[in-house]
Amino acid sequence: MHYKKILLGFFMSASLSGCITFPTEESRKVQVIWDETERVAQCERKGTVYGSEGHFYDFWLHSDRDMLWGAVNQMSIKAVAMGADTLYLYQPFNFSSSVTLMANAYQCGTEQVPQ
Repeated sequence: MHYKKILLGFFMSASLSGCITFPTEESRKVQVIWDETERVAQCERKGTVYGSEGHFYDFWLHSDRDMLWGAVNQMSIKAVAMGADTLYLYQPFNFSSSVTLMANAYQCGTEQVPQ
């Protein structure tokens, strides 16, 4: 009988967990760079974006790689909405149950992004 409670708890927590964010056709074109300031020196800064995947209750259902990929996809989608084509990543925050990233979004002219 105890195993039914465990199984029920598993299904309840699985139903609470969000899906990993997948890229859109437009966001796949966004370039993601790190530690290359010269690549954005002549670009127009559009703003700061963040992406976060994972929660304290479901992080064990997703690999770190998938959560990182989802966070980058979130930021890329937001960058496209701002008219940006490049993300310059900040150093990642140190979380143990999620992945949270921040980046500056730039329009560098590498792709024509709809505004």
